Amino acid sequence: MDISRRRLIGAAGVTGAALGLFSAGLSSGTAWAAPRYQDDPYRLGVASGDPAADGFVLWTRLAPDPLAVDSRGGMPERKVAVEWQVASDERFRQVVRHGRAWAVPELAHSVHAEVHG
Repeated sequence: MDISRRRLIGAAGVTGAALGLFSAGLSSGTAWAAPRYQDDPYRLGVASGDPAADGFVLWTRLAPDPLAVDSRGGMPERKVAVEWQVASDERFRQVVRHGRAWAVPELAHSVHAEVHG
């Protein structure tokens, strides 16, 4: 069976995309210490949305260098824990919800934390 270069590259792309979707969120990398960034990893901001009577979604993408040539935003090729809090006051003295989410390289280190209650 003859396989053209174009067909081979196309098949590799489809296989790679399928593996990427299959493994999303399953990064096996372990961070031995809390990562330190020279620049603010929240340069793209933090947003909230999808409001409901019992909660909403917090969204961010960690990217200390959003325009990095490697498209990783200046992030390492491993998962990073993101702690989040919601408070009933501006100074965060009364935290009403908190949690941890993982920013994984397979999802460009984006985080979607669903806050309930």
